[in-house]
Amino acid sequence: MLIHQMQIESLGNSSYIVGSQDAGVCAIVDPVRDVDIYIDKAQQLGMRITHTVGTHVHNDFLSGSRELAARVGVTICASSASGLIFDHRAVNEGDSIELGEVRLEVIATPGHTPEHVSYLAFDAGSTTPSALFSGGALLVGGIARTDLLGDDVAPFLGRWFHHTIQDKLAPLPDDVDVYPTHGGGSFCLVTPEGSGASTTTIGNERAMNPFFSAVSEDAFVEIALSDLPPIPAYYSRMADINVRGPRILGGIPKVFPLTPREVWSRAQRDASIVDTRTTEMYAASHIPRSYSVPFGGSVGTWVGWLVPFESRLVLVVESEENLDATLRQMIRIGYDELEGYIIGMDAWNESGLPTSSFEMLSPRDAYTRMEGGDGPQPLDVRFGYEVRSGLVPGAIHVELGDLPSEAPKLDLSKPYATFCAAGVRASTAASILERAGVSDVAVVAGGISAWDAAGLPLEVPDRTE
Repeated sequence: MLIHQMQIESLGNSSYIVGSQDAGVCAIVDPVRDVDIYIDKAQQLGMRITHTVGTHVHNDFLSGSRELAARVGVTICASSASGLIFDHRAVNEGDSIELGEVRLEVIATPGHTPEHVSYLAFDAGSTTPSALFSGGALLVGGIARTDLLGDDVAPFLGRWFHHTIQDKLAPLPDDVDVYPTHGGGSFCLVTPEGSGASTTTIGNERAMNPFFSAVSEDAFVEIALSDLPPIPAYYSRMADINVRGPRILGGIPKVFPLTPREVWSRAQRDASIVDTRTTEMYAASHIPRSYSVPFGGSVGTWVGWLVPFESRLVLVVESEENLDATLRQMIRIGYDELEGYIIGMDAWNESGLPTSSFEMLSPRDAYTRMEGGDGPQPLDVRFGYEVRSGLVPGAIHVELGDLPSEAPKLDLSKPYATFCAAGVRASTAASILERAGVSDVAVVAGGISAWDAAGLPLEVPDRTE
């Protein structure tokens, strides 16, 4: 049996190639939408993709199953309870998927979602599974959250989840390898920072996972629903699209460079401009009302959280090298209306079109101004669980995902200095404040990490979110 993990870092997830090297056939578990990554890897491994297997209707990304079916003619396998309205093979507990001598057996594992299934992998002739593709039913050190379908149903899903762990997964042998879809960085986790590891075993989870030791339903549900992180705004769109079937793209969309005048014209027609350059570059000069979302693994998450879902996008990128990775992150979450891009701001600055900028403050400079009494109002945009370590004295705390709706409620005539953990989200916050009408905004370089390293004071909040 061959198992090859493909980590999708922008989502904090993994997909898997599983199959038979002898037969040269394989399946893809929980594929994302830019399916060339699987086609290319399967060819390198000498395998032919015959199936996709989905563990659940995803809330955090658009499935690539239909894209693979259109490209290479795979059979799409998904839980019969998924309600998919496109051609697929509906599977139930006890069903098998044959991949040469390798067999995948379906087990119902509801909890993260009602229709959730997992897949036990068996080698030829074996009655003991060697691997479990667990989706969100079992993660490294935890489980996937139960509240994505709403707070009302979360406790009921939690009780289902308790039975999934106790009755379906706990009886498996200790040496069964566990391959989850969700991992560190995914907001489908109860704790999005995760453990750092991406795979595990049943034995490790039996020994270390608190959900295995939560014997009663009530104890299980209490742990599952305590202190959950926020849910990215775009999650509310993904499941419905996945049930209908995402639009087939036929590959990574081709986007073309635009002149500054073309960008300006599109901006006047309500295109959203997403600037993925560094915080420092954006601070020095940027297009008015653009979103700052510095390039990295979280570009897609923050675009999905902050930019209206059906927006037409124009990208400002630092280099051609960043463009492909950014496009992949966009289509994985359904931002398909990509109008073009520009590289850097040199041509824009030379065109005479309007520009904006903001100041970058060192922690010491920010502290000195704040102590003077007429300095900027500190605004901390970290998550609620992050601020437990301390806030800048006098800071307003608004999680970044809430800032578009909360910014108009602030005193927009004040100057602001934005903080996050290390300075990246603070740049995004500054761009949102500018969009809301704040004319004097600065970013504190290095965020709370640099503030603390400089020995500047922090106060522990009396109450956290």
